[in-house]
Amino acid sequence: MTASDMTPASSAAKAGGGRPPGGSAGSMRPSSGITATMLEFYCRMLEGDADGANDLISYDPALVFIGSAGEWVDDQDSLRNGRLDPGEGLEPGANPTAWERGDVGWFVDQPTWIFGDGSRAEMRMSAVLQREPDGWRIVHAHLSIGVPDNQCVMLQRRWKYGVPS
Repeated sequence: MTASDMTPASSAAKAGGGRPPGGSAGSMRPSSGITATMLEFYCRMLEGDADGANDLISYDPALVFIGSAGEWVDDQDSLRNGRLDPGEGLEPGANPTAWERGDVGWFVDQPTWIFGDGSRAEMRMSAVLQREPDGWRIVHAHLSIGVPDNQCVMLQRRWKYGVPS
């Protein structure tokens, strides 16, 4: 059994000729608007403009930002109270990509996080945006460092329980 076999939508799609109930035959299309919004988000972070970066985040109650090692933020105040020093933030990867369909779209990138001390970490990012009256706004983002599967269990034990490596 695969993950797609376990979802009601996938079962309905198989029974309905490939589309879930209520779905349309339309498809995603490349989105320069979403790409521009996310790259502007990166730029504002690097400039230390937290308020400007926050302007690109939705106030939708469905908002959630996920990071590494237990970072899960779904509280607007907590998310918007963070501050970065100028020069700290995200630098785009080689091929940021975005797609949209109607008023919803997604973005993926392999950016580099630049820390305040100048050190750098290669990351992976995905985000979901929705079109709002002021333009595309982020409703979900996941930013983390990829860790090989064979190292995850020991790292999680160390982070959670202090088990030595």
